[in-house]
Amino acid sequence: MSGPCTVFVRLTPLPGKREFTRALILELLPEIRALEGCEEYRLFDAVDGGLMLYERFTTRDHWHAHFDAPAIVRLKAELADAVELPVERLETYEV
Repeated sequence: MSGPCTVFVRLTPLPGKREFTRALILELLPEIRALEGCEEYRLFDAVDGGLMLYERFTTRDHWHAHFDAPAIVRLKAELADAVELPVERLETYEV
């Protein structure tokens, strides 16, 4: 795939873990946004109580590389017991 990689990630926090999940992501946003190729990384509250991440990277390679960043490694480790797994991820490319 060529062009910017846009990804939507739906997070469903486990009972009692929504605020923890939300706070952790908000804490790590500045570090994630500073990653090479990261054009946007935003968190949204869903009306059903879930959370949605909107990610946009310059290329698919940049998106794949971000998985090795310390902030993402920490995020995945700490959310492993806080959200339903696997998370729903939709990788997209503009037509």
